[in-house]
Amino acid sequence: MIREAAAQALRLVWAHKLRSLLTLFGLVWGTAAVIFLVGWGEGLRVMLDRNFDKTGKNLGQAWAGRIGEDFTPAVDRRQLWFSWEDVLAVRRRARIAERVSAERRHYLPVAAGQRALNMEVRGVEPVGIEIRNVVVAAGRQIQPTDLDHRRRVVVLGQTARERILGPGGEIGSRIRIGGRAFEVIGFLEPIGTQFGRDGDEIDEQAWIPLSTHFASWPDDWTTDNVVQHLLYRMPGRHLADETEREIRRLLADRLGVSPTDREAIMVWSPVTLLRTLPLDRQSGMLFVLAATTLIIGGIGVLNMMLDAVRERRREIGLRLAVGATRREIIAQFFLETFTIVSLGGLTGAAIGAGGCLFLASLTLPDVVPVPVLSWRVIAMALGVMGGVGLIAGVVPAWRAAQIDPALTLRAE
Repeated sequence: MIREAAAQALRLVWAHKLRSLLTLFGLVWGTAAVIFLVGWGEGLRVMLDRNFDKTGKNLGQAWAGRIGEDFTPAVDRRQLWFSWEDVLAVRRRARIAERVSAERRHYLPVAAGQRALNMEVRGVEPVGIEIRNVVVAAGRQIQPTDLDHRRRVVVLGQTARERILGPGGEIGSRIRIGGRAFEVIGFLEPIGTQFGRDGDEIDEQAWIPLSTHFASWPDDWTTDNVVQHLLYRMPGRHLADETEREIRRLLADRLGVSPTDREAIMVWSPVTLLRTLPLDRQSGMLFVLAATTLIIGGIGVLNMMLDAVRERRREIGLRLAVGATRREIIAQFFLETFTIVSLGGLTGAAIGAGGCLFLASLTLPDVVPVPVLSWRVIAMALGVMGGVGLIAGVVPAWRAAQIDPALTLRAE
């Protein structure tokens, strides 16, 4: 019976080519759109996650501001800063944060031979490099002994390397930073576009030991070794809020301010930022948009099958007269409807999946989201398609089953 119903459905499609083409187009487009748009929404989430992680996996940053207006009169809103001693104290006392480090940066003239440009030069620690999760492509990273001895060594990002040394730059080259000689000991792996970064992208930076940065470019207005950022790594994304509260409390103790003063101690993390983005709502809206198109295609199938019932009244009446049950008539029309819906739906699924795989095979800029093809999305599309087939088959099957064989044959 299934084979007969499928053959009948195909004959119906063939007999009304233009109407069938328009009806199937709605199903194909709707199913492909569900797979592609929901996969694109997931791809957007993956892209944001990846490009935010380039600043550091589970990274958080804190920097000092002014005492908030809610905590002191405007005339007393003094500027705060983090010292190296503050960072060491937080590192000793932190229980939730896995790593704590400091960074200091200045834009300085960097020169090598005839090449010279202003570049962001960061003082970093090995633990900070670990938080950033950036590895070297050649040479070595900055080591603890480099900090202990305040060595004048530098690690260059890929873009910084090409700009200052040219494509043939080598480990061991000598460059001048702020008028001081430094030895190039490593080149960082290319990072690409970073979201939510502070300052230049890592590819454009030069990293030197933090202690060397302190000694080479001290601040004129204080004897403290001032750092711009305190970096920390949270144990997991689910502990983002707890880790932030701990960092705020420890820094507030050091600075003598309230831990709730968000103007005095400012904290940023890609984890908390991503939680504020309406990615789930966006995926839901894309799904509803695509599923609506699929439902419109289902309405086309419904009309097509109603016409089929009207045109085949004699056939249905004859079958009922010779002993066919109404349940068999209902089953036949359901199977025919499902055959047509499946034809359009599976074709659309193949096109949607093929589009996702095709885009994934291309080398696209890392700021372009690539649709993610998953079994969950395919199952979702096929589930909607099954629902459309069920709804589109109910009315024609019911009308077919209500045909009176005596009246039909008499009319013929």
